[in-house]
This record gives sequence, C-alpha cells and structure tokens, in this order.
Amino acid sequence: MFENIICQDEIVRSLADNIESGQLPAAILLWGPDFSGKLSVALEIARVLSCEKKTAAWGCGCRACAEHRLLIHPHTLLVGGRYFYQEAAACAETLRRTGGLPGRYLFIRAVRKLLRRFDSVLWEDEETKLQKALPLIAAAEEALGEILPEKELPRGDRIAFLTETILDAVKKICEAVNLDSIPIALLRNIASWSHIGISGAAKIVIIENADRMLDHARNSLLKILEEPPPHTGFILTTTRRAAILPTILSRVRSFRFLPRDRQADMLVLKKIFRDDSPSAADLRAFFLGFQNIDCAALAARVRQFISHALCGEEFPAEDESWFTDKTRFRVFLEELTGAFRLILAGEAENLPKVSLEKLEKWTALVRRARESLDVLNIGPSILARRMALSMREA
Repeated sequence: MFENIICQDEIVRSLADNIESGQLPAAILLWGPDFSGKLSVALEIARVLSCEKKTAAWGCGCRACAEHRLLIHPHTLLVGGRYFYQEAAACAETLRRTGGLPGRYLFIRAVRKLLRRFDSVLWEDEETKLQKALPLIAAAEEALGEILPEKELPRGDRIAFLTETILDAVKKICEAVNLDSIPIALLRNIASWSHIGISGAAKIVIIENADRMLDHARNSLLKILEEPPPHTGFILTTTRRAAILPTILSRVRSFRFLPRDRQADMLVLKKIFRDDSPSAADLRAFFLGFQNIDCAALAARVRQFISHALCGEEFPAEDESWFTDKTRFRVFLEELTGAFRLILAGEAENLPKVSLEKLEKWTALVRRARESLDVLNIGPSILARRMALSMREA
C-alpha cells in the first residue's frame, strides 16, 4: 500500500492505519502544495479499497487493481482541473527516453487523468458541451491503445508519432473544455450515480482543486456530504484549504501534505521520471519547463509587478506573454501568491518589504482574479490590468 508515494511518509502512514482499521471516513480532504502527491494518494486509496484480494500491494493481480493501474476502473470518478499537459508531456518524454513497462504506465495514467474527466456518467444530458472534445478524446484513446502494457512497444518514429499525437489532443482538449470550475450538472450526475447500488467494491469520487467549484456546485456537494450515500467515498484535494467552505470542511477529515524539499524532489525525478541528473531546481520547475516557462524569468516578472504596485506606477505592457494565455496567467498568479508568502515570512531576499495589511489586500485581489478567471471566464489581460490598478491603490 502506497509503495509508489515518495517522501510523504507521515500522511501515508496515517491513511494506511485508517484503512487497515476500517476507520477511514466517507469523505476526506487532501490538502497541500502542487506536486506533493495528493492525486497519486487519492488514486491509491481508490485502488486499495477496491482490491478484490485485500492485499493492498501495488502489483496485486486482481482485476480491480489491474483496472486501477490503467485508470479504467468504472467505480472511480475524477473531476476538477490540474496541470494535465505538463504532466503528460513530462511522462511522454520519460517513455520515449526509457521505454519499458514503468514508462508506459506513467504516460498512460497521466493521459487518463484527463480523459477520465469525460466519463459519460459525468456528462449525461450535457453532451453538447463536449462536441469539440469528443473527437480528440477518441483520437487520444486510439493512440494509447498501441502502447498498452500487453502489447509490444512501438519503436523509433512510431512511438514519437503516437506520443506527439496524444499530447496534441491533450492540449486541444484542455483548450476546448474548462475543467477548472466544476458545474453543478456534474455534481447532480455524481449524486445520482453514487446512489445506484453496486455489489463488491466501493465507489470513489475524486474532486481535484475542490476550492474552484462554482457556488451552486459547492452547495450540491455539501448536500451530498450531509447525507452521504452508502458505499461511496469522496476524496477532495486542494492547495487552498482556507478557500473550502467551512460547512464542507466540517464534514471531511483533513490530511495535510507538506512541501517536499529539493532532495525529495530530486528523488521523485529519479525514481518516477528516471532522470538521474535533473537540470530542474525542483518538481515545479521540471513540470513548468514542459510548458516553456522559465522559472527565473517568471520570478523576475513577479518582482517587477510588485515593485510597480508599490511605486504606484502602471505596469508596463511591452511583454504580454503572461497575460494572454490562461494557463500561463494562472502560473503567474501562483508565483505572485508565493512571493507574498515569502515577504510575510521575511524570507524574500529580492523582494521589497510590504505591510501585513497591504499583503492581505493583495492576496484577496489575487484570489479574486483567480476566481474571475476560472468561474467567470474573464480574459487574463483584463484581469492583470485590473489587479495591477487595485494593487497600486491598496
């Protein structure tokens, strides 16, 4: 159990004890920074609870565990957004470089973390919203079919063609459907699905970045948690526990994931991505590199943004690359929030001092910009200029 989780010993020990003693609650919240293993742990919980042999070993030969390893088990639902393209691109590079069974599973699972967001049960009566995505999903699944573990791995140009085809589909799917904000229709379909009785393995619903749900969806989730259906477990994840409704927090048990240090990040890169001499400073830089994001340039842009806000100057617009693409702007907001934390902790060597009152106002502005991006679908350029003006006036 949890053999594939690296450097989160305390959290997996606690979860394993809860599972083995039968004390795991029906609803839990896994919270902590990105790249800390929250989804990997959630998926492992789903596999262990579904195991037909009750061995809990990753290599268990039962059908349920085999389906979970390929992320095709029908009694697990995945919703919510994450860094789909970056992860798939990183895993594709690992597969092309190393080949072998671990590389196949790594890439297949990365892609299916996205594709499983389109299970028919989730989108019942909402299929019209998937018109652009469905052909891309079918193309990705068809290409994945050639690299399944039971088949001989294609060689040379063929594996390169397949991975590029899949990555292109992944990117276009993410552009076609906004998965970050979870609409109420999906929660209603989940509620209906969860009440349909099944024999054997439990049902598991995994909601990533639960803090980004629309208000109506949050209320719908709260109603489900108030009267939890039998044999259905809910696993929520978030990087912002404070953004989860208090009424929802009161109905889940929270498990905190601590940030990994650089040594732990290097271990993940070595064991999972088979990179013995990584050039990235940490996991975040590693993944962002597949999106052509230079972390040093990003940090410099954030410092400039903060400096202009403090000086009351209008932010220069000669480089709009961070403020035209939603994904890049989301990364910018995350970096900005991280800079605020460093200033607050007195650990910001290259950042100016800012009062606590101003930091609180700025943090609220960033949170509002993030919600407007995800929920209201306002363009990043408008949000960036609005946020810059408000920060100057705060």
